[in-house]
Amino acid sequence: MKNKILPFLLLFFYISINFAQNDLNGYKYVIIPKKYDSFTEENKYQINSLTKFLFEKNGYTALFEYESYPDDLKNNPCLAVTAKVNDNSKMLSTKVNVELIDCYNKVVFTSVEGKSKEKDYKKGYQEALRGAFITFEALEYSFDSSLVVNSNVAPSTSISVETVKIIPTPALVAVTDKTVAVNQPVKIETKASSMVKSYKNDNISFFLIEQNNSLIAYVNSSKNDTYKKGEKIGTLKKTSRPDVYRISWKNNEGVFENTTGYFDEKGNLNVDIEKDGNVSAIVFEVEN
Repeated sequence: MKNKILPFLLLFFYISINFAQNDLNGYKYVIIPKKYDSFTEENKYQINSLTKFLFEKNGYTALFEYESYPDDLKNNPCLAVTAKVNDNSKMLSTKVNVELIDCYNKVVFTSVEGKSKEKDYKKGYQEALRGAFITFEALEYSFDSSLVVNSNVAPSTSISVETVKIIPTPALVAVTDKTVAVNQPVKIETKASSMVKSYKNDNISFFLIEQNNSLIAYVNSSKNDTYKKGEKIGTLKKTSRPDVYRISWKNNEGVFENTTGYFDEKGNLNVDIEKDGNVSAIVFEVEN
């Protein structure tokens, strides 16, 4: 059982105050650096400006780094996450993903990896970045001020351990029966850290993302005209068994069928199909 580490466990890790959230609605702004670490110059291949455009297209308020910030952001830097585009390209393909980093320098979200085989560098990087943004299109972002994290935790404040959960630095926090006496500002986390996994077989590539306590499958690419890029093709719901899911899956004829499935020891998704009274599994391998 020790080796049966399910991919969905890698998707979301919760540390919460009174609730856990699995989206980005608690962030009002996205900060776009003028230069990403993976690239040699500012706005290489117009990736930075395209990042800003794509975030705005999906309902986010995107700001370039060091431009004039709104007053609420100046007062609370935790209203924003900073975008980071990672270049994961190999010899024959361009690959990028997008990370969002919070005010405590913690990665709170990682997109699916966008890919392109376009030989022209500019076209290839822009196509790959657009592919990564399928993730954000699926999230249906809407800012919710009630989910905002406050960056200011006053020194020497007593915080009830029944109300909050903290990550202390050893020797800096004294614990009593009822309170935690904080000697300096301590990081308090309320956001979900997520990593989207993508899967494939010979006909289709898709990624899974958690929404409303289910895992939802969205198409990355497909050789079958039945499946369109960005389309939702499956819903996985938990059962009493941690390794088994109830699944609604769109078949090759475009019809949703109810079935079961599981993640095997390699992390691959197996979806059961029934044909002529026999049950077999379609295997979708984890994409690297």
